Amino acid sequence: MTALPITAGDRASSAIEAVLATQWRRVPAFVLDSPPGAGKTGIVERLAVQGFARLNERVMIVTLTNEQAFDIARRLAVGFPRIPIHMVVSKQLELPGDVADLPSLTLVDSASALPTGPIIVIGNAAKWSWFDQHEVLADVQIIDEAYQLPDYQFLQIAGLAHRHALIGDPGQIAPVIQTELERWRCDPAGPHVPAPDALIARHPATLRLALPVSRRLVQDTVSFIQPAFYPELAFEALTPVRPMGYAVPGIMPTDIPLDAPTYGQSLTMIELPAMMAGDVDRAMAGTMVATVRRVLQRQAFLIEPDGKRRPVTPQMIGVACAQVAQVAAVRERLWPDLSDVLVETANRFQGLERPLMFVQHPLSGRADATAFHLDTGRLCVMLSRHSVACWIFGREGIASQLRRYAPVGDRALGIDTDPEFTGWRANENLLDQLAGRNRIHAVPAELR
Repeated sequence: MTALPITAGDRASSAIEAVLATQWRRVPAFVLDSPPGAGKTGIVERLAVQGFARLNERVMIVTLTNEQAFDIARRLAVGFPRIPIHMVVSKQLELPGDVADLPSLTLVDSASALPTGPIIVIGNAAKWSWFDQHEVLADVQIIDEAYQLPDYQFLQIAGLAHRHALIGDPGQIAPVIQTELERWRCDPAGPHVPAPDALIARHPATLRLALPVSRRLVQDTVSFIQPAFYPELAFEALTPVRPMGYAVPGIMPTDIPLDAPTYGQSLTMIELPAMMAGDVDRAMAGTMVATVRRVLQRQAFLIEPDGKRRPVTPQMIGVACAQVAQVAAVRERLWPDLSDVLVETANRFQGLERPLMFVQHPLSGRADATAFHLDTGRLCVMLSRHSVACWIFGREGIASQLRRYAPVGDRALGIDTDPEFTGWRANENLLDQLAGRNRIHAVPAELR
């Protein structure tokens, strides 16, 4: 009898079963590492429903923002309409209309308003921190997007539950702390460190699990993203390829990189002539917007699994930049006819996705390579928001720029990681892959 091959779907199912089994075994705490688009929020839902419906437990879900809490409430209400949901909100908060109308949702503003017995209650970390930390409210605490939660916030709410599940993407942007951090540089479990990293630093025996697939990215993108940004997290794409095409054939040299996704190249770089442009490269913004318009003019379409064509609309396109001023420059050029194109910074794009993405490389047109522009999480987020295709825009000379500004290795005493070097290495890896696989398309100045 011939054994059937193990597929990516089989590995994903096994990983999810291992996560769910932790609650039956009453594992005190575990960290679940997830690649981009692996279905983290779906696992949060399944853990919560299992705890409530099968283990008769009190479950608290922690999010970073109200918007994340609203999204989980919507998903639970639609997927499990018979399960009552509670949400911790302030009395002054104005809820979106569709959330306020959810029949299974009850709003609370204090611990005394929570019912006894099994429960699912959702709230953001800031609101949970106002609860009495000496009063245990839940059997299990599930933290969504845990790598964006700084450890000091985790410690403020950890006492509210007996067990903890920290679920997140280790490749995302580190938490932003608005204070001086010099005194904690040598502390691997400092208050500024992402909660999962700090927990493991304090308790090395903490169970660490991983999801082995990305449901969003196709395999071509994974082959770039995984070695550059996730060298310690092996994963593959659940969907090998998502084809697209154009109703209007390309006749210009600038159409060559746009055609790349039609033959399986989901990640491509468009390189403009070298120029020191500073923070805001207006010519680059114009080129990106012109390329967005060209995709729509050529009547791009996605090919669904059933073979049907789905026309690309502005709502299906995203543009990601590193800085707010760059975002403003792109929005200005999209107005008014393409205002439905989502243009945001990498920070604001976390948790979002679009079929087609246009990305301005953080190091493009700069004379330096600062820690901000080398940040691994920033570039990783921008290059992992697409489900079909992504075009990176940059000026010639980024590779030589990286060689000129090699990191000095300013690593704190007792700390194993060097974020600046990690970012430098990730950028080098990505550019080497793009060049080695002929994915960099130079655009002459006269054709921009």
